[in-house]
Order: sequence, then structure tokens, then C-alpha cells
Amino acid sequence: MNGDFLTEQRVVGDVFAASLTPRFGPVAADVILIPGSCHGWWAWRFWQPALAAAGYAVHALSMPNHTDAPALPVADYVHLTPQDYADRVAAFAATLPGRPVVVGGHSLGGWVAQLAAVQMRPAGLLPVASAAVDALTGPREPMDPTQPWCPSREEARRVWFADADDAVVEWALDRLSGESPATRNAPRVLDRTALTCPILVVGAGRDASAVPDQRHLAAWLGAECEIFETAGHDLMLERAALPAARRVISWLDRVVPPA
Repeated sequence: MNGDFLTEQRVVGDVFAASLTPRFGPVAADVILIPGSCHGWWAWRFWQPALAAAGYAVHALSMPNHTDAPALPVADYVHLTPQDYADRVAAFAATLPGRPVVVGGHSLGGWVAQLAAVQMRPAGLLPVASAAVDALTGPREPMDPTQPWCPSREEARRVWFADADDAVVEWALDRLSGESPATRNAPRVLDRTALTCPILVVGAGRDASAVPDQRHLAAWLGAECEIFETAGHDLMLERAALPAARRVISWLDRVVPPA
């Protein structure tokens, strides 16, 4: 199986990208996947090979100060907002070879993907268990603006997982990184009329996090929606991961122009 893919790891600015590209046949599109708070590129460990096997070049990112990405001084890092992350996603996309681009993200990364899509005008947008505009979410408890934050292992397990193998959960918890508090504290506003591409929202029926009901997000975005009822917030790492990836592939095959 590994011989079917070209693998590449590189740093673009202060973002790390792990890329998997089909070695044979046409590549339909480049899919950029943005992880959620405290997660790194590894969060897409199950989706990335599945999407690559379906003919897509898949680029899983880590933002600064996350797994394998360059570390900024804490005094600088704590000021990074979702828009700063979105700017970095757009800069990474500019290095790709000119195929259609789909931008997707999980949780905070789903909000970053929405912001990036306004700049990039991609071929598709894929929010997964995604954060959203404040109008859908309501008030958020502010974080200490001077320090990165990360939940305890116990809280992360309770809030982010519902139906995952224990070994996968422990593996993920070992890799969490402190998150910029500005990603939580910054206002979340978006002109939804600026999003003109096809959108698929993927949600989890047992999501215990603070993201809004994904059906409401899909309605607000004018998007298609698929909910995996047994899954928790980190559905890409749960038992629903591959069924969800197959649903994403069927959507990609339909909305992305043929290579």
C-alpha cells in the first residue's frame, strides 16, 4: 500500500505539512486538512490514506507550536488568532501545483477552514465537528490571554472521545499541544455569502464539546450535512473514522471537477 503513495513532509513558513499523493493515475484535487485545538497533523491518520487511495493529494497540517511545526516564542504565539491560522493555510495552498483545492478542518480547524475559504475560493469546504460564528455558538468563557491552554487528559478524554479504541485515545492524548488562547478569545464572525463553493458538514452525534449542533451550522452555511450518531467530537480518530471518510470521498467525487 505505501508504494501507491508519494509521501512528503515540509515546513512552509511556520506550518508543518505531511502530504500523501497518489503515485499512479490522475490526482483529482489537493485536500488540505486542518486539525482542531491542541491537535497536530496526526489527527488525520485514518482519513489521509483513505482519501489518498481515492485519488486525492492530502495535506495534513500542524500550526505553529504544534506537532513537528516550528515553535514561536510564547509571547508571540499566544496572540495567534484563527484568522492568523487561516492566512497560513492560504499561504500553504499557494505552494500547491494548481489543481482544485478543497479545504477542511476539525473543530477550531473547521472554523479556520471557513475563514480560509473566504480568501481562497476553493473547490470545496469540509467543516468537521466544527466551530462556527458566535451567532450559532453563544458566549464563550475567555481563556487566560498570556498562556497556551490544553485540557487535562481526563477532560480531553471526556469531551473529545465517545467511541474510540483506548489505544488510539492514549496515543492522541500523548500528542496534544498547548493552544493559543487567542484562538478561543477572538470574536467569530463571517460573511457567509462569501462562501460560494460546495460545502459538506460532518458531525458527531455524541459530541460533548462546545461546538454548535452541526445541523444548525450546515443550515447556516447552506451545506450538505452528515451526522455519525455514535461518534464523539474527535470522530476522525473514532470507530466512525472510515465510514465518515467514505462519505467525504463520495462527496468529493461528486463536487470536484474530474482531473
